[in-house]
Formats: sequence, structure tokens, C-alpha cells
Amino acid sequence: MTSLIIMLYLIGVFVLFINRYYLMMILMSIEFIYMNLLLMLCIYFCMFNILGIFTFLISIVCEAGLGLSLLVMMSFFYGNEMMKTMSLIKC
Repeated sequence: MTSLIIMLYLIGVFVLFINRYYLMMILMSIEFIYMNLLLMLCIYFCMFNILGIFTFLISIVCEAGLGLSLLVMMSFFYGNEMMKTMSLIKC
């Protein structure tokens, strides 16, 4: 079971590096990595430390909300979600 979780985590990191130019794919792969980490926490702690797991879930939800708001703002101001066309000099 542990090797499956580690393999899923590495697949998420691999997808993150392959799709690093599209913000939506970046957000989805980060959420996939977070879900694998949550699965690992649930298996290793066996629901012993439920408060830590809830804290981790709250941080996942906050990150997802901020990422989606960033995606909406980028689509509104730039017209697309490609990170390749973004320049830090414009900011």
C-alpha cells in the first residue's frame, strides 16, 4: 500500500513538471499530490490524530480557493491561463 501511495505521489509530481505552463493543470496536479499526502497521513496515523488531518484538509481547501481565484483573475486580465505568456516584469 505504501509503494502505491509513493508511486501516485511521484506521478503527481511528474504531471506537475510536464504541464507546468497551464495554471489549471498545475492546480489539479497539486491537488492530486495533496490527496496522496492525505491518504498517507490517514494510513500512517490510522485516525489517531484526527485534528492534524482536519488541519491538513483545511489547508488544502484554502489553497484550492486561492488557486481558483488566481485562475479567474488571470483569465479576466490576460485572457488565458498560460504561465508561459506571463512575465514578472509586467507586474
